[in-house]
Amino acid sequence: MLTSRYDEEEIIQRLTKYKGASLSQKELLFILICGFLGKEKAGKKVNQFFLQYTDLRQIKDLSDIELTEFVGSKYGVQMCRALCEFAERLNKRPKLTLGKIYTSQEIGEEMSLELGLSLQEVLFVILLDTKNQIVAKKIVFQGTLDTATVHPREIFRFALQYAAARIMIVHNHPSGDTVPSKNDLQLTKRIAECGDIIGIGLLDHIIVGSSQYMSMREEKILS
Repeated sequence: MLTSRYDEEEIIQRLTKYKGASLSQKELLFILICGFLGKEKAGKKVNQFFLQYTDLRQIKDLSDIELTEFVGSKYGVQMCRALCEFAERLNKRPKLTLGKIYTSQEIGEEMSLELGLSLQEVLFVILLDTKNQIVAKKIVFQGTLDTATVHPREIFRFALQYAAARIMIVHNHPSGDTVPSKNDLQLTKRIAECGDIIGIGLLDHIIVGSSQYMSMREEKILS
């Protein structure tokens, strides 16, 4: 099997000239750990990491034992934890704000950050008023989501509690693939039909992955 090799000098030159966005996930991880692992070992570790994982952000979910195996020392573990926390704080951004109007794109991008790396499916309900301002939001289901396990009554009980005019639902696909499944489409139809009966419209159903989203409203699945 061919493995990637990394040229530290070339990566640093590109980083200096074109900033961090010019680096791949593998190059970024390499340049961060080669300082305490050395070039050769860091290159091997990066290749090993991406044989097991698909996203650099997954490093924050590794246990201390897994991290120690990855970087080989207590110091390396501490550095990785510090780097993850540093990145987390840099990426801090306001969550969905009550009383504000959001587009499907804004909600999709925000919820991709919040739910995209979850290892199980999560269904998030967002309640809207007559001006499409957010009234309330919460997770209503976790686990395998289908028409047998997700009960519209739980969603609309929450919506009626806040006298919502419309709702949006968001759920994640742990696989990262945002293409709706047959169950997703059936669930969407069921919730939309129930909403029509009680007068609370389903504005959108958004599926998120680790770095992308799919809006059923934008894709004309919902009209």
